[in-house]
Formats: sequence, C-alpha cells, structure tokens
Amino acid sequence: MAIETKQEYGIRELVKRVEAILSGFAERISDRGCSYDRAYLDHAISKAILRYIKSYAESHTSIQLIGTHQPTSLASIYISQKFCAYTSIRSFESVDDMEESFTRALQRSAYCKGNNLLGLNLANEEEYLMVLGLPAAGKTTFLKYIGSEALRYPKSRYKYDLLPVFLPMRRFCCNTDTLLLAIAEEFERCGFPEPQELAVWMLERGELLILIDGLNESVLSHKQLSHLVTEFVSTYPRNRYIVSSRLNCYENSLGQFLEVELLPWGDLHVQEYIHKWCTVNQIGINGLTQDARQDAADDPASEAAQRCWKLLQINDIARELAKSPLSLSLLCLLLCDRRYSIPSNVSGLYKKSINLILEEQVIKQHLNCTEVVNNLSTDILELILIDIAYRGFEKHQLEFTLEVITNYLQDLLGNYLQKFQELSIPMILEVFQQLGICKIINSTDGMVFTFSHIAFQEYFVALYVYRHHKTKSLVTHHLSDRHWQNVFLFLAGMSNGNVEELLLDMEAQITTYINQPKLNKLLVWLERSAAYATGDFKDVSKRIIALFVARPRFLTKLAPALSLMRVLTIARKLYEMFDASLDFDRVFEAELSLSLSHALDFDSVTEINLASQLCNQLEQALVSVEFDSGQINFQNLRSKLDTLYAQAPNYEQSIEVREQFRSQISHTWAQTLYLPLDSNHLSLLEIENLENYLYANLLMVQCKNAAIAISPVTWNKIESRIFRVAHKS
Repeated sequence: MAIETKQEYGIRELVKRVEAILSGFAERISDRGCSYDRAYLDHAISKAILRYIKSYAESHTSIQLIGTHQPTSLASIYISQKFCAYTSIRSFESVDDMEESFTRALQRSAYCKGNNLLGLNLANEEEYLMVLGLPAAGKTTFLKYIGSEALRYPKSRYKYDLLPVFLPMRRFCCNTDTLLLAIAEEFERCGFPEPQELAVWMLERGELLILIDGLNESVLSHKQLSHLVTEFVSTYPRNRYIVSSRLNCYENSLGQFLEVELLPWGDLHVQEYIHKWCTVNQIGINGLTQDARQDAADDPASEAAQRCWKLLQINDIARELAKSPLSLSLLCLLLCDRRYSIPSNVSGLYKKSINLILEEQVIKQHLNCTEVVNNLSTDILELILIDIAYRGFEKHQLEFTLEVITNYLQDLLGNYLQKFQELSIPMILEVFQQLGICKIINSTDGMVFTFSHIAFQEYFVALYVYRHHKTKSLVTHHLSDRHWQNVFLFLAGMSNGNVEELLLDMEAQITTYINQPKLNKLLVWLERSAAYATGDFKDVSKRIIALFVARPRFLTKLAPALSLMRVLTIARKLYEMFDASLDFDRVFEAELSLSLSHALDFDSVTEINLASQLCNQLEQALVSVEFDSGQINFQNLRSKLDTLYAQAPNYEQSIEVREQFRSQISHTWAQTLYLPLDSNHLSLLEIENLENYLYANLLMVQCKNAAIAISPVTWNKIESRIFRVAHKS
C-alpha cells in the first residue's frame, strides 16, 4: 500500500508539472475564441494529462520478462548500457547534410569519441542521439529507460523537464504518415482537445522528448525515413530526440545526430542481469513482495543466479549468447528450469525456450480452464504462430488488428482436422496474451496483436521457411534484403543436416548480382592478383584484400562515392571472417578523403596529394600480402603520381581542365596497376549490385558460422569460389 501511495503521489506531481506547461495552450485556445468553456477546457486537459501519464507508464516503464508472470518496473531490471562512437560510412541526402554532420562531429566534446560511453550521459549531453545495435541488443529498452527517467524529473538523473513521446516505427510511418500525425494520435488517444494543434504547440516550444524506435521496422525505405526525420527535426529543433535502428539497416545518415553503437555486455553486466532476472522471476513464482523476500532466511534467487553464472563460465557458446539481453533472458529461463542443457546456437536457444514457454501455458490451460481444451498442444500453438509470423513478415507487417488475426485463425484452423476446428479462437488469443513472446495491446487502431520482440517473429518466419521447404524462394526473393538478415541466420542455425542446401542456393543467387561485364572484369583482376600473391593468407582473403586496391574510385558524385565506401566496409567485415591480421583504418581514412576531394571539387594539387597518400597507406597496410610486383607495384604507382604534380592545374582554370586532370589521375592509377580501364565508370545499378554481392557473401559466411555442422568438403568448395567469376561447366 505504501508503494502504491508513493506512486500515486509521483503521478499527481507529474500531472501538476504538465498542467503548468499546458496552461499556455489553454490560454491560446481560449484567446482564439473557440467554443470551449475555459473551465471545461482546463478539466479536459487535466484529465487527458493523467490518462497520458498512466498510459505511458503502463506501456513503456514496465517490462514483462520472458518466463515471468507479472510485469516488473523497468528500473528494477535495467542494466546501465555502454556505447562506442559509430564511424562507418553513410549516405547523405546532400553535400550540405554531410557538411553539417562533419561540423557537428568536430564541435562535439571528446567524451563522445570514446569506446566506453554511458548511455544516460549521452542522453543528457546530446540533443539528437542515434542509437545503433545488433538484433536484441537492448536498443528499445534503452529508449524506454530514458523515457521513464524523463517522467520522474526532477528526481531522476535525466536533466530535462520534458514530456516523453514513444513512437515505435512498426506502428507509425507505415505509408506516408508523418511524425507530427503520430504524436497527435498519441495525444488524441488520451483525450486531449485539439490534439494536432497541441502537438505543434509543444513541438514549437521544445517541450518534448521524442523517442523514435526501430527505423528498421518501418515499411518505408531508410532513405525515406532519413528524409522524414531530418526534415521534422529541422522544423522542430528545440526538442530532444533519440532514434534507434539496427546496424545493418542504417544507410542514410541523419546528419546532425550523434551516432553511437551499443556495446555487447561484459561479465559484470551479465552477472548483474542474471541476479536481477532471478530475483524478479522468484517473486513472480512465489507471489512474494520485495520486503517479504528480503526478510526470508534464504535467498533462492541468489542461489539460482550463482548456478546460472557457473554454467555460463564453463560453456563458451553460452557466454557468447549471454552478451545479448534477450538471449540472456532466454538462457536464464532454461538454466533455472534444470531440465534443459545449454543450446548449440541462437536458433537452438529460441527453440528450447519457446517450447518451454508454450508447454507451461498448455499445462496451465489444461489445469485451470473450464472449457474443453484437450486438443490444445504446443504443436498447434507453434503452427499458428509461425503462420501468423510469416504472413505478416512477407508484407513487412509487425502488428495485426484482432480482426485480421481472427480471420487468420479461422482460415488456419479450418484447413486442419475437425478436432483442431473445435478450438476456441478467444481461448487461443487468451493463451497468446500470457505467453510473453507475443502480446495484445491497445493502439490507435484498437486492439492489435504483435510479437513482443521482432526477433521472435523472425525466428518463427525461419521455422516456417524450414518446415515448408521454402529455402529457394527465400534466397531468390530476399537474399539482398537486409530486413531478412536475421531470418537467414535463424534458418542456418536450425537447418541440421541440410545447411549445405541453403549455402549452395545462396551461392547461386550471389552470382546473379555480379553477372555484368564491368563487374566480371573486376573479379577476374582480383583472382589473377591473388593467384600471384605469396603472403601467408588464405586464397579467399587475398582476393578480398585485392578489392581494396581495385575498388572503383575517383568518382565525381558524392552518392556513388559514399556507396563504394560502404562496399569497402562490408569487404572488411568479410575479410575478418577469414583473417584478422591487417589494419585498414588508415586506408579507410585516405579513401574517404580522396572520395570527398572529387565529390566536393577540391583543388587539383590536393587531389593528387590525397591519391599519393592513399597509395602510401595501401602499401603499408598490405606489405605482408606480397603481391606480384610486376602487377601491383605501389612504388611505381607513387612515382607516376609524382610526375603529375607539375601538371596540376590551379583552381582558377576551367572546370573542364580540372576534370581532365582528374581523369589523368584515374587513368594513371588504373594503367599502372593493370586494372580494367572502365572500372571507374560504374553506374549506380552496378554499384548497388556490387554492394549486394559483398553483403550476400558476408551473410553466407555468417550462415555457415551459425550452423551446428557442415561438411568441410562442401564448404571448402564454396569458399574457393568466393570472389571468383562463375565458370559454366
């Protein structure tokens, strides 16, 4: 009772704070001469504020951990997350956007350039924060935590008195919706008068903390979303913004946003989380309050946490899985149950934990439900979930109205034997509500069904593909689509005994991305160069390394130049899947400088200097590769570049003269290294295909690593063909 009274007091204080802010809005409406009575208006706003705060707190400040039966406060389970600066190359809408991004980066203090940044400090320091991370790394949890801290102002560590607005992109921006409409809908749902005008009024005054979660979950392209967000921030710059996205889907920069990446959890984070999870889970099972648990002679939660931690210490696979908060929750669920062993990979982890959750709910229904549910089983629940997941994912749909779900269930159950048709749809929906892996929530469209995390939907989609033998279709239609990356990885992990089929299908599709004359010539050059290199590297590594020499450069337009920088980023990740002994950092710096010099029309002397600098950095980074000096000779290249200095036109000369000099640099580079002379004249489509080619190769290797077992003979053959032209038999 004391806790509830304290919470109610906190809510009343918050309502008073927001009322004080909105008093100006009430005056604005009254002065406008509208039909609202002032007393009625004040009462309606106060009532709407209370409804908004309670709704926000219920939806975004509590969490139901997988395996627990009751929601718990986010603060009780939250682990302080750490970040590092994100430095990969993105696309920009314009040169102005890029210049603004670089200017802001230079203006930021040294704290944001480190690799051990505290999330709360970042949120306090940065007006515009872009949070990036791997799947299930804790991005949404971080946004919700900052929002919950904002609600507790001034008694929290968040420094700003702002009203948080949480906007999940799976729900908003589904077509041409704007962020303004999304905010207005949140206000309208809670009964605020004139919700859109209120949204504009608060935005203009800078009264909001806007949390935009999951750019990768929107049906809009990242380019569209980038434009939408940057335009909105430019229109309403006085508010604070935190945006999240998966790393692999983040392509177009948000310009003025500081971009940071969530770091994997270390041992201390894992230990702390395990203890908190076991404490919450123990309370849920035993029905004890926190005080009662503390007064108990024994601490079963601590004992369970210690047991989980010991098991993690003796298993390398489990320790790797534990670096993700969601995976660690599932591990805790399994290890505390004592009936389950540690799984072999992520797919196995999801399989075992989901089976445990479904089994518990089926048993509960059989014991407690008065309705006849003898036909309900874990198999039929799983069958329903994988069907819903796949139907939605194909349409990029992550939320479903109850009407749509009911139609799905009627259609699905009607296609099976009579005993399945007897199952009650309301009863199935009730079971779904209790699973924890999916939920039914209230939205602006009414009640909707959604998976509690997109990773669960991706797992069920992969299971559908696996069981319905749709691997070829998946590869053909979605291999280059980053939205499906996690589905491929789940599928590889569950394809026991036939993962080779998946990899061979991927390899066949990969060749279609490179089946163009200029790109084929590039592969031929890579293969020939690697064949004569004598360094102690794998053959496939040599071919990937050679791309750093041969990659198209000297482009005059910014967008394709930055796209080709992203190609190098993927190539670096792919190389590190095979070898990790080369340092490409300075090569990347020199590549970026040279790309910008051409795209931004630097003077000719600077451009020739940067070309020479890149030559030097490549020579230093690749000295251990030992390429054939008759083909790749950096000393010879540097000498020929030096001869161009005297010919460099000054900036006063015509653009045509300077363009001709750029062509000389490009021609000298290609001719000296025996590169195809047309390699620097790729179209946007060819650049896109080259990027897809590298991404798909990287994904194929990641799938191989995600598999439990694979034939060495089959994989060695696939590996030998990576970055080589496919020869017809």
